Amino acid sequence: MNKKMICGVVSIMVVALLITSMIYMGYFEKEEEEEAIGETNGITEDTITIGSSAAITGHASFLGSQTINGSLAYIKEINANGGIHGRQIRLISYDDQYDPPQTVTNTQKLIVEDEAFLLFDYVGTPTSVKIIDTAQEANIPLVGLFTGAEALREPFRPYIFNARASYYDETGAAVDHFVDDLGFTKIAVLYQEDAFGLAGLTGVELGLVEHGLNVAAKATYVRGTMDVEDALETIEASDAEAVVMIGTYSPLAKFVTLARDQGYSPYFHTVSFVGSEAFAEELIDRSGGNVADVTDGHKILVTQVVPSPDSIELSLVEEYLNLSAKYFPQDSPNYVALEGFLNAKILVQALEAAGEDLTRTNFVNAMESISGYDPGIGKTITYGTDDHRGLDEVYLSHFVGGSFVLFEA
Repeated sequence: MNKKMICGVVSIMVVALLITSMIYMGYFEKEEEEEAIGETNGITEDTITIGSSAAITGHASFLGSQTINGSLAYIKEINANGGIHGRQIRLISYDDQYDPPQTVTNTQKLIVEDEAFLLFDYVGTPTSVKIIDTAQEANIPLVGLFTGAEALREPFRPYIFNARASYYDETGAAVDHFVDDLGFTKIAVLYQEDAFGLAGLTGVELGLVEHGLNVAAKATYVRGTMDVEDALETIEASDAEAVVMIGTYSPLAKFVTLARDQGYSPYFHTVSFVGSEAFAEELIDRSGGNVADVTDGHKILVTQVVPSPDSIELSLVEEYLNLSAKYFPQDSPNYVALEGFLNAKILVQALEAAGEDLTRTNFVNAMESISGYDPGIGKTITYGTDDHRGLDEVYLSHFVGGSFVLFEA
């Protein structure tokens, strides 16, 4: 045997010895254990840890704080009654102030340091779109996002589960109302210059195409600012009969008030993300604190993705009102918190169905097995292996007597 052959044989023997040693030392078993741990991160004998990143402070704080409080009202009651198969749900909630980089940081902390079982109640489009790839790579479920952006629905992602209708659903319903019911042909769009704004703009454009129309005018403002004057000038020059606004409550309220002060009085619409109660409060404040001075309030519309918190004939609303009063008596009932409550109902439904042997795979399977489930709103939710969209119901509301009240188109 020559020297080359001897070296080859020795090399093979060394590799074989190494593999044998690794098996003996439990290396491969450890690797399998690590994979198994990933499936059960956040699960102990008595706890299920879930994580959220939302705007708890800052200019979108009403949305984040109320989404979380709405969910917690239900989660606290579930925990008080024994939890899920003997486990308490522990929600870790970090403040991102509606700032995408902070959302990324929070998410990394939730996954790596806190070892959250799943992600829950994320608020906002520009924030949420920044972490969807992270969730996918970590094989961690992401449930109940407070955003209707299509980027969270298409392309299909097996770990993302939406509950609410999309912005395409909302803007489509508004366009249908303006065109079919009111006969408008000139509809403009004011939008926040980011992923949220572009999602809303695209929804309006798609809705108008179905009616053979184009957007009458487009204008933007920078997220986090109140600089809407130039946008108003552009839109007013178009003589638009209606303006769809995609943004947060403070700049939109300023835009509406400035327009009315200048004698420009089209219909205004915005999507549910605005937070109706915060939007109403801003409108009233900018009108001198007098509800009656909010000019043409019936022409200010918000599409909603949950029923009114006044719809006490619905069991979900009745349950929400009772538990919110019990756990968060300082909060007034509102659409945003009701949506958070709905998110928690869906979450608990899946956790219960997943059984005592809770893993991420079991949870995803449980979510996908939800079929014809009515959480108490008279509408059913069905998921599937290729359908994680949730509800598509949209309700129209307008400003009446200081709040946004549902009406029939």
